[in-house]
Amino acid sequence: MQGSKQFKQALLESLLLGLQKHGVSSSDMSFDERKRAIRLAADAALVNARGADATSWSRTAAAELTHRRQITRGAKSASSKRILMRRRCHRLRRPRKDGSERARGTPGVLARAMVRKRTKVLKGIVPGGERLDDECTLLSETLDYAVCLRAQVDVMQLLLRALQATETS
Repeated sequence: MQGSKQFKQALLESLLLGLQKHGVSSSDMSFDERKRAIRLAADAALVNARGADATSWSRTAAAELTHRRQITRGAKSASSKRILMRRRCHRLRRPRKDGSERARGTPGVLARAMVRKRTKVLKGIVPGGERLDDECTLLSETLDYAVCLRAQVDVMQLLLRALQATETS
């Protein structure tokens, strides 16, 4: 399982190397530059610890990292553009002009519509999910991605506690 101790150890080592490489401890970085560098290091550590060829999401994330590194400093990243596009697409629906509510269908029709909608949302969340047609594969990728993100959060919280402990002593 990806939330294992070995995975978290590899994630921590990769994250520390990435933070050191990007010079996050440098005092001449602005807040936004530091934030971008930390995110880049965290994303790269996650892909590195999981293996770039292990899953569809990790291959896509590795490609996005390569693309993001090529973008000059100060420019919006591809992932932030994608998030903005998602926000625009999910605006509230306006009521119908005639004042009527939507026609209610049978429970099976509504259930299938809900599954399609949730599948579409999952495809937008998981890197590379847009290209996955099989729902079983999508769910498997989503689960793996969620477990890896949880491990990343655990490692970053551990790192934060260690940094706070060194500041107080």
